[in-house]
Parts: sequence; C-alpha cells; structure tokens
Amino acid sequence: MRRVSVLVVLCLCLVAGVKAQKSSLYERKDFCFKMTTEKDSEGKIRTVKLHACVGSNAVSNFTFKVVVPTEDIGEITEPDINFDGYPDVDINLGYKGGFSNNVQHEALLWNQKKHCFEVPEGYSDIGEPQFDGEKKIIFTTLSAGPDARVTTYYRWQGSTLCEYLSDTWKIDDDKVADFSDMLNLPLFRLDAKLNGRTPVIIAFQKNEDGVVAGYIYYPRAKNPAPIMIKGIFDNGIYDLSERFSDGSTTGYLSLKCDKDQNWSGAWANPVTHKSLEITDILFSHEVPKWFTKSLFLE
Repeated sequence: MRRVSVLVVLCLCLVAGVKAQKSSLYERKDFCFKMTTEKDSEGKIRTVKLHACVGSNAVSNFTFKVVVPTEDIGEITEPDINFDGYPDVDINLGYKGGFSNNVQHEALLWNQKKHCFEVPEGYSDIGEPQFDGEKKIIFTTLSAGPDARVTTYYRWQGSTLCEYLSDTWKIDDDKVADFSDMLNLPLFRLDAKLNGRTPVIIAFQKNEDGVVAGYIYYPRAKNPAPIMIKGIFDNGIYDLSERFSDGSTTGYLSLKCDKDQNWSGAWANPVTHKSLEITDILFSHEVPKWFTKSLFLE
C-alpha cells in the first residue's frame, strides 16, 4: 500500500512539473516592454535596459550600450524584422555620429520554436533600417558625399543579418539601375590588379552548393565588356574559368580568402599557362552597374 502511495505521489509530481513547464512557454502576444536607463555624471544616457514582460513580471532582460551618450532615447517599435510572420522589437538608441541618418538601432527577434526573444547579429551597425516585407530584405541609404548616396541591401541567414550588395549612385542620375534580380545571393567584388599593373574587376555570387558565377572586367581593354566567369568553391579555394560567349576559355582564376578577410589569387593563360598574381585587392559588396541580373536566375 505504501509503495502504491509513493507511485501516486511521483506521478502527481511529474504532472505538476509538465504543467509548470508548459505554463512558462509564453506566446508572442503575451509580451509588453519596459525600458530603463543608466546615466553618467553629465546626465547623459549610456546604458539602456529593455525588459520583456508578461504582465508585471520581467521574463527576459537585455542590456545595450549607447554608442553616443544622449539625453534622450528614441522609441520602441514592433515590426516584423526577419519576415517570419511574428512581430519583433526595434529599439532606437539615437544618433551615433557621422551621417544624419546614422542611427543606432538594436533588435530582439522572436523565436517561435523556443518561445523567447534573441539578440541577432549584424543588425546594430547598419544605420537607419528600412524593411521590404515583399522582397524580405532590409536596406539603408546613407550619404556617400555631397552629390552621392549609397544604398546597401541585407538579408537574413538564420539569425544573422548579412550584407548582400551595395549601390553607390549620384543624386542627379537620370537613370537608376535596378538590382532587384541580384538580391538572391550575396555579391562579392574584388577591385584588383594583375601583377600590380593591369586593373581588373571581379564580381561573382556563390550558391549553397559551392557553384560560383559572375564576371571579370578589364577597364583598360580596347572594348571593355564583362566576361563571364564560372566555377566552384571547394576547400576554401575559388577555382574559376573565364569564358567568352562562344564558350572558349580565355583564362583561369584561383582565389582565396583567409579568416581575416584577406584575399589573394592568380590568373593563368589557358594556352601558355603563364600565371599573373592578383594584387592590390580591395573587397566590397559594391555591385558594378553592368551586373544587374544574377547568372543563377538564367
């Protein structure tokens, strides 16, 4: 009889434990937010604490450092930042220096699988984010001098916001290039020289299978035009071939990028096999004006 009583008590404890665990799984609609600040001796806000609350209870607390101490903090909004159908949280922490719309934004993403908020990577440094729910991209437009602007496009890879491409344009441009067909994959651009002399632009994309496609461009050629490059990325090496439209191979490229984002490589003649080092490499996501459609869409 005593053994049966012990078993009953254990079962009741297990049931109570399951109920307690289920009750801690809050839904997104349950949350409201409260913000507290910490000021320095001059009365300027240096630290912001955001409390994700259910009722009067703070379920989660997040701390953010203000880049430029300020006397006033912007608002909390709840857009769907990662386009998954659930509202997230954007915290405007004010102007952080430089361009007029260079504002510090922090974010909390709602994780529906875990029923909690998480701080993403890559969101806080982009400036003033604009959301395009139809294309599922985030973009910013900042000053690139008195007569130019730069628009940068980002997409989510998991909980990390990744830069896909950027476009620098003149304010008085009559024709604006459309890069909507380039937002399927990140763009890699290398402005470089062959053996320190011949300038070259290499721009390409890489898909999840390691297939690489793009163009190489020689600005000083007699009739400069982008030449297609295709190949694979394997074991940290980009092995690419340069091809004319008739299918003939005009060169081979080998590129490598180390963990510190330092690029190196070489170009080889397919006939003589003479190799030229690719030097003076400047990496960016700046899209060339002649690269307006991804080769992965063909």
